[in-house]
Amino acid sequence: MEVRRRVFNSKDGKEVPSFYINGGGKEAVVIAHGYSSSKSEWLGFGFRVAEKGYDVFVIDLRGHGENVNVLDENVLMDVEGTLESLRQDYDRVVTIGHSLGALLGLCSSSDFVFAISPPLTTKLMPEPAFMLRLNSCTVKETDEGVLLRILQKLNPPERSENAVIFYGKGESEGIKLSIMNWAKGRDVQVVEIDENQAKMPEVEVSGEKLKNYLPNFVSHLSVKSSTKILESIKF
Repeated sequence: MEVRRRVFNSKDGKEVPSFYINGGGKEAVVIAHGYSSSKSEWLGFGFRVAEKGYDVFVIDLRGHGENVNVLDENVLMDVEGTLESLRQDYDRVVTIGHSLGALLGLCSSSDFVFAISPPLTTKLMPEPAFMLRLNSCTVKETDEGVLLRILQKLNPPERSENAVIFYGKGESEGIKLSIMNWAKGRDVQVVEIDENQAKMPEVEVSGEKLKNYLPNFVSHLSVKSSTKILESIKF
Protein backbone atom coordinates (compact mmCIF):
# COMPACT_ATOMS: atom_id res chain seq x y z
CA MET A 1 0.00 0.00 0.00
CA GLU A 2 1.16 3.48 -0.79
CA VAL A 3 0.23 6.87 0.65
CA ARG A 4 -0.77 9.68 -1.64
CA ARG A 5 -2.07 13.17 -1.05
CA ARG A 6 -5.55 14.21 -2.04
CA VAL A 7 -7.29 17.52 -1.49
CA PHE A 8 -11.06 17.69 -1.06
CA ASN A 9 -13.31 20.73 -1.03
CA SER A 10 -15.43 21.47 2.01
CA LYS A 11 -19.11 22.36 1.58
CA ASP A 12 -18.16 26.02 2.07
CA GLY A 13 -15.39 25.99 -0.52
CA LYS A 14 -12.28 25.46 1.60
CA GLU A 15 -9.51 22.98 0.83
CA VAL A 16 -9.32 19.87 3.02
CA PRO A 17 -5.93 18.10 2.77
CA SER A 18 -5.84 14.33 3.22
CA PHE A 19 -3.65 11.26 3.03
CA TYR A 20 -5.05 8.54 0.78
CA ILE A 21 -4.19 4.91 1.48
CA ASN A 22 -5.30 2.51 -1.25
CA GLY A 23 -6.65 -0.63 0.36
CA GLY A 24 -8.26 -1.88 -2.84
CA GLY A 25 -11.82 -1.73 -1.57
CA LYS A 26 -15.20 -0.64 -2.85
CA GLU A 27 -15.90 1.14 0.43
CA ALA A 28 -14.14 4.25 1.65
CA VAL A 29 -13.27 5.23 5.21
CA VAL A 30 -12.79 8.83 6.30
CA ILE A 31 -10.74 9.30 9.47
CA ALA A 32 -11.38 12.53 11.36
CA HIS A 33 -8.96 13.42 14.16
CA GLY A 34 -9.78 15.25 17.35
CA TYR A 35 -9.02 18.79 18.48
CA SER A 36 -5.28 19.63 18.34
CA SER A 37 -4.43 16.44 16.42
CA SER A 38 -3.85 15.96 12.68
CA LYS A 39 -3.87 13.46 9.85
CA SER A 40 -0.17 12.76 10.42
CA GLU A 41 -0.88 11.43 13.91
CA TRP A 42 -3.58 9.09 12.54
CA LEU A 43 -1.69 7.82 9.50
CA GLY A 44 -0.58 4.60 11.22
CA PHE A 45 -4.14 3.92 12.34
CA GLY A 46 -5.24 4.54 8.78
CA PHE A 47 -2.80 1.92 7.50
CA ARG A 48 -4.28 -0.68 9.83
CA VAL A 49 -7.78 0.12 8.60
CA ALA A 50 -6.63 -0.05 4.97
CA GLU A 51 -5.18 -3.51 5.62
CA LYS A 52 -8.77 -4.66 6.18
CA GLY A 53 -9.49 -3.90 2.51
CA TYR A 54 -10.81 -0.34 2.61
CA ASP A 55 -9.64 2.78 0.84
CA VAL A 56 -8.79 5.21 3.63
CA PHE A 57 -8.74 9.01 3.61
CA VAL A 58 -7.23 10.65 6.69
CA ILE A 59 -8.17 14.33 6.64
CA ASP A 60 -6.90 17.49 8.32
CA LEU A 61 -9.82 19.45 9.76
CA ARG A 62 -9.66 23.22 9.37
CA GLY A 63 -7.16 24.80 11.72
CA HIS A 64 -5.18 21.56 12.05
CA GLY A 65 -2.10 20.08 10.39
CA GLU A 66 -1.76 21.23 6.78
CA ASN A 67 -5.25 22.72 6.65
CA VAL A 68 -4.50 26.46 6.46
CA ASN A 69 -8.08 27.50 7.23
CA VAL A 70 -8.97 28.73 10.69
CA LEU A 71 -11.02 26.46 12.96
CA ASP A 72 -14.57 27.79 13.17
CA GLU A 73 -18.14 26.67 13.80
CA ASN A 74 -18.49 25.35 10.23
CA VAL A 75 -15.90 22.58 10.65
CA LEU A 76 -18.55 19.92 9.91
CA MET A 77 -18.48 21.14 6.30
CA ASP A 78 -14.97 19.69 5.96
CA VAL A 79 -16.34 16.21 6.64
CA GLU A 80 -19.47 16.68 4.52
CA GLY A 81 -17.50 17.94 1.54
CA THR A 82 -15.21 14.93 1.74
CA LEU A 83 -18.14 12.52 1.98
CA GLU A 84 -19.90 14.14 -0.97
CA SER A 85 -16.83 13.78 -3.17
CA LEU A 86 -16.16 10.15 -2.20
CA ARG A 87 -19.74 9.09 -2.89
CA GLN A 88 -19.05 9.63 -6.57
CA ASP A 89 -16.60 6.70 -6.52
CA TYR A 90 -17.61 4.38 -3.67
CA ASP A 91 -20.60 2.21 -2.80
CA ARG A 92 -20.45 3.21 0.87
CA VAL A 93 -18.52 5.76 2.92
CA VAL A 94 -17.80 5.17 6.61
CA THR A 95 -16.39 7.66 9.09
CA ILE A 96 -14.08 6.92 12.01
CA GLY A 97 -13.57 9.84 14.38
CA HIS A 98 -11.99 10.62 17.72
CA SER A 99 -13.32 13.22 20.18
CA LEU A 100 -14.23 16.27 18.06
CA GLY A 101 -13.87 14.11 14.94
CA ALA A 102 -16.23 11.56 16.49
CA LEU A 103 -18.85 14.24 17.12
CA LEU A 104 -18.48 15.43 13.54
CA GLY A 105 -18.93 11.87 12.30
CA LEU A 106 -22.13 11.41 14.30
CA CYS A 107 -23.48 14.70 12.94
CA SER A 108 -22.50 13.87 9.37
CA SER A 109 -24.32 12.06 6.57
CA SER A 110 -21.81 9.19 6.72
CA ASP A 111 -23.32 5.76 6.01
CA PHE A 112 -21.86 4.37 9.23
CA VAL A 113 -19.84 5.90 12.06
CA PHE A 114 -17.32 4.56 14.54
CA ALA A 115 -17.14 7.30 17.16
CA ILE A 116 -14.33 7.21 19.74
CA SER A 117 -15.06 9.26 22.88
CA PRO A 118 -17.38 11.85 21.31
CA PRO A 119 -18.17 14.91 23.46
CA LEU A 120 -21.97 14.62 23.48
CA THR A 121 -22.79 17.40 25.92
CA THR A 122 -22.52 21.16 26.34
CA LYS A 123 -23.10 21.08 30.11
CA LEU A 124 -19.54 21.19 31.39
CA MET A 125 -18.09 21.22 34.88
CA PRO A 126 -15.47 23.93 35.55
CA GLU A 127 -12.54 21.52 35.07
CA PRO A 128 -13.33 20.36 31.50
CA ALA A 129 -14.45 23.88 30.60
CA PHE A 130 -11.05 25.12 31.75
CA MET A 131 -9.24 22.44 29.73
CA LEU A 132 -11.26 23.24 26.60
CA ARG A 133 -10.24 26.88 26.88
CA LEU A 134 -6.58 25.97 27.26
CA ASN A 135 -5.83 26.75 23.65
CA SER A 136 -3.64 24.32 21.75
CA CYS A 137 -0.39 25.57 20.25
CA THR A 138 -1.07 23.39 17.21
CA VAL A 139 -4.47 24.80 16.24
CA LYS A 140 -5.23 27.87 14.14
CA GLU A 141 -8.48 29.11 15.68
CA THR A 142 -10.54 32.27 15.85
CA ASP A 143 -10.48 32.53 19.66
CA GLU A 144 -10.28 30.39 22.80
CA GLY A 145 -14.04 29.85 22.91
CA VAL A 146 -14.51 28.39 19.44
CA LEU A 147 -14.39 24.76 20.58
CA LEU A 148 -17.16 25.35 23.12
CA ARG A 149 -19.28 27.02 20.45
CA ILE A 150 -18.76 24.04 18.12
CA LEU A 151 -19.98 21.68 20.85
CA GLN A 152 -23.02 23.88 21.43
CA LYS A 153 -23.84 24.02 17.74
CA LEU A 154 -23.51 20.30 17.02
CA ASN A 155 -25.05 18.76 20.14
CA PRO A 156 -27.01 16.59 20.30
CA PRO A 157 -26.44 14.74 16.99
CA GLU A 158 -29.67 13.61 15.32
CA ARG A 159 -28.26 10.25 14.14
CA SER A 160 -30.42 7.39 15.45
CA GLU A 161 -28.69 4.32 13.98
CA ASN A 162 -25.65 2.99 12.11
CA ALA A 163 -23.07 3.89 14.74
CA VAL A 164 -20.76 2.29 17.29
CA ILE A 165 -19.61 4.47 20.18
CA PHE A 166 -16.41 3.69 22.08
CA TYR A 167 -15.37 5.25 25.38
CA GLY A 168 -12.55 4.60 27.84
CA LYS A 169 -13.25 3.04 31.23
CA GLY A 170 -11.05 5.66 32.86
CA GLU A 171 -12.61 8.67 31.15
CA SER A 172 -14.59 11.29 33.02
CA GLU A 173 -18.05 10.48 34.30
CA GLY A 174 -19.31 13.40 32.24
CA ILE A 175 -18.24 11.76 28.96
CA LYS A 176 -19.61 8.37 29.99
CA LEU A 177 -22.98 9.74 31.11
CA SER A 178 -23.38 11.94 28.05
CA ILE A 179 -22.74 8.95 25.77
CA MET A 180 -25.16 6.72 27.68
CA ASN A 181 -27.87 9.38 27.75
CA TRP A 182 -27.50 10.11 24.05
CA ALA A 183 -27.59 6.40 23.15
CA LYS A 184 -30.91 5.76 24.94
CA GLY A 185 -33.65 4.99 22.44
CA ARG A 186 -31.21 4.86 19.52
CA ASP A 187 -30.19 1.81 17.54
CA VAL A 188 -26.48 2.24 18.27
CA GLN A 189 -23.89 0.11 20.03
CA VAL A 190 -21.84 1.40 22.97
CA VAL A 191 -18.52 -0.28 23.84
CA GLU A 192 -16.37 0.35 26.92
CA ILE A 193 -12.59 0.12 26.42
CA ASP A 194 -10.39 -0.78 29.40
CA GLU A 195 -7.02 -0.69 27.61
CA ASN A 196 -4.56 2.22 27.85
CA GLN A 197 -6.40 4.02 30.65
CA ALA A 198 -4.55 6.46 32.88
CA LYS A 199 -4.39 6.25 36.66
CA MET A 200 -4.02 9.07 39.14
CA PRO A 201 -0.36 9.30 40.23
CA GLU A 202 0.30 9.24 43.97
CA VAL A 203 1.84 12.72 44.01
CA GLU A 204 0.70 15.65 46.12
CA VAL A 205 0.22 18.67 43.90
CA SER A 206 -1.40 22.07 44.27
CA GLY A 207 -4.35 22.60 41.96
CA GLU A 208 -3.42 26.25 41.38
CA LYS A 209 0.20 25.41 40.59
CA LEU A 210 -0.93 22.63 38.25
CA LYS A 211 -3.22 25.10 36.46
CA ASN A 212 -0.27 27.44 35.95
CA TYR A 213 1.94 24.59 34.73
CA LEU A 214 -0.43 23.10 32.17
CA PRO A 215 0.26 25.70 29.43
CA ASN A 216 4.00 24.92 29.77
CA PHE A 217 3.29 21.21 29.41
CA VAL A 218 1.10 21.75 26.34
CA SER A 219 3.76 23.99 24.79
CA HIS A 220 6.37 21.29 25.39
CA LEU A 221 4.25 18.68 23.58
CA SER A 222 3.34 21.00 20.71
CA VAL A 223 6.67 22.58 19.79
CA LYS A 224 7.52 19.62 17.54
CA SER A 225 4.76 20.70 15.13
CA SER A 226 6.22 24.14 14.51
CA THR A 227 6.44 25.00 10.82
CA LYS A 228 9.60 26.98 11.56
CA ILE A 229 11.37 23.74 12.51
CA LEU A 230 10.34 22.09 9.22
CA GLU A 231 11.40 25.14 7.24
CA SER A 232 14.80 25.15 8.98
CA ILE A 233 15.63 21.54 8.14
CA LYS A 234 17.66 21.80 4.94
CA PHE A 235 20.34 19.56 3.44
